[in-house]
Amino acid sequence: MLPTNRGFWLTLLLSIVTLGFYQWYLVYAFAKETNTACRNDGQNTKGLLLFIVFSIITLGIYSIIWYCMWINRCNTYLALNRRPQGLQVSTYILSIFFGWLTLGIFNLVVFCKMLYLQNAVNDTYNNLNGYETSSCASPAMA
Repeated sequence: MLPTNRGFWLTLLLSIVTLGFYQWYLVYAFAKETNTACRNDGQNTKGLLLFIVFSIITLGIYSIIWYCMWINRCNTYLALNRRPQGLQVSTYILSIFFGWLTLGIFNLVVFCKMLYLQNAVNDTYNNLNGYETSSCASPAMA
């Protein structure tokens, strides 16, 4: 069963307390969970080691590309399973270039949407594979 309860405030707090290292854990977790949920699409989301190495070599450009490809893969999975799509690549790109205009608030909103996107993918995977999830499950009707 994949986790579906990543909340914004706790994740933000952990990112601050760990001086950003929790963000790297999220890259690792998102790649692993996306590869599990989307294993039938023939793609592979690269893991943390390549993320760090290529991001350093390309001065951060690889990380932007990684997130864009991850967002597209998650949205495709949700669309194929008739679930509403979450964060769009265009919104993510806009937050990179114009997030500073809102003093970082736009970036935090996009970060929150990233968490919810992975939660939605994981919830869809859990439901399709017969796992019960508490975060998005509705009460059974009698």
